[in-house]
Amino acid sequence: MRHLFLLLAIVISIMFVYTGEAQPLVKGYKQTDINDLVLIYQGGVHRMDWTSDQFLPYVVHQDLNGRKDWLFDGFLFLEFKDGKGRCYVSRYEKDGARKQEWSWLLDRLFESGKALPALNECIASQAEQLGKPNFRHKVVIGIPDPIPGQKDWGTLNGRVLDFANEIDKYDACQWYIDELIKRFKAAGLDYLDLAGFYWVSEDIVTSKALTVPIGDYIRAKDYKFYWIPYWNAMGYNDWKALGFDVAYAQPNHFFEASITDERIDKTCRLAYTHNLGLEIEFDDRALSDHKSSFYTRLETYLDRFEKNNVFKESAIAYYEGGGAILSFSKSKNPKDQRLMDRLASLIQTRRLPKQQIGSFPVVGLDSTIWKIDKENTTKITTKGQIEKKYGRIELELKMPETKAKVFVRLRPVESSTTYPDEEITLLSYHSSDPERIHGGIFTEALNWNTGNKKGTSIEVNALSNTYHTFTCDWSASSIQLFVDGVPFFAFDNDFGTDVTYWPFDKAYYLEIEMITPESSCSSLLDVKSVSF
Repeated sequence: MRHLFLLLAIVISIMFVYTGEAQPLVKGYKQTDINDLVLIYQGGVHRMDWTSDQFLPYVVHQDLNGRKDWLFDGFLFLEFKDGKGRCYVSRYEKDGARKQEWSWLLDRLFESGKALPALNECIASQAEQLGKPNFRHKVVIGIPDPIPGQKDWGTLNGRVLDFANEIDKYDACQWYIDELIKRFKAAGLDYLDLAGFYWVSEDIVTSKALTVPIGDYIRAKDYKFYWIPYWNAMGYNDWKALGFDVAYAQPNHFFEASITDERIDKTCRLAYTHNLGLEIEFDDRALSDHKSSFYTRLETYLDRFEKNNVFKESAIAYYEGGGAILSFSKSKNPKDQRLMDRLASLIQTRRLPKQQIGSFPVVGLDSTIWKIDKENTTKITTKGQIEKKYGRIELELKMPETKAKVFVRLRPVESSTTYPDEEITLLSYHSSDPERIHGGIFTEALNWNTGNKKGTSIEVNALSNTYHTFTCDWSASSIQLFVDGVPFFAFDNDFGTDVTYWPFDKAYYLEIEMITPESSCSSLLDVKSVSF
């Protein structure tokens, strides 16, 4: 019976992904609880051992002035082949890895003094010197891609698996996930958290029916499902429909000198459009003394990512060729040291505590313009600083990740009536309904008490982990509200000078109110920009 339900889920997933049904778009780069995820190619006999010493420059960076600080907060362990003739992803070897190679890969992950135990040991040793980090180091583990048509994988629960069968492919992946979780919990890795699993194949050509049920299974275990498709890979723009929680776009710019720098800008635009994170790519050729140095191409990634606000707004993965950062740490060339100092500074800056206006839990606003309301300290306003009659008001912001109510309003400097709650509500947000915002107006004649309130709501995905743009176009004849350029409320002045219906012909100030039971930084409202 379980297989019947699973087969139905797989069929539905194929139909869902390939019927061309449009998914709701969330503008903005993808953000998650891992800021900077470095790829660790580990397992095959052709790889380095990944001892504690080899992990050191990935865990902590020491700059030219001798200052040491934590570096990556996430580590993705993945492998394509065992180095002995068997592959974990199609096309890397003639023969697919069997159950014995899958088990061997698990053994390699937990091998004493290497891989996960070595990373844990490295972090523990540095914590003794630097003190415990103010974040948890997270790991993501790759899942082998069952090779289509493979018939010699092995036996599971007394049944020989045949990878011409989608259910058998799913069962093999489920077994691997369960086995890894069990081993991780038993390993005593006190400085590491298992964040989720990674689909090692960089396209979905051979797995289009598999990732949706696997993603559901991973989420049922309370983990996340990650993916990094190559440039323009099949499915990159449908990554959510394919069952992933987090996906990163590869520019694939570094590797060929003929690929222009515009590729990075284009990838940033695609990532922003489709709510992807970004990947930085380099290898040993980025070293300045390499015989065919691509040093400037790594510089270009940093330049273009800064230009496109990637370091400020996006989750980032780092492909470094399986050892380039270790090579940089050994280089005596000051150019190499300066380049790594720059990269490390960009990463470390992303972890700096968010600033607040006084004690109000908001980040990103100019404290010379915004003031805390003395009568109600849950509010900040521009009253007496910036006041406006008509025009376009726009905010780009991200909601808190914890319980909160957020209101953004235009309030009159001086009211025309005795109604105390006159306002234009750009947005009203409650974390109890985390993918919906409300907006509208309140006047003496149009409010809850009169039973004639003018307002509406709209669904907006990922309000707490993606920046969204909220806009009010206000003129003498109309008020219109937008989210990410999509109109969702309009009110026309059909009332002339009747201020009980249309009091919006005078100066207003902007007000933000946030009500939260928590005072921690995790409750911050993140405001990227305000145009008023």
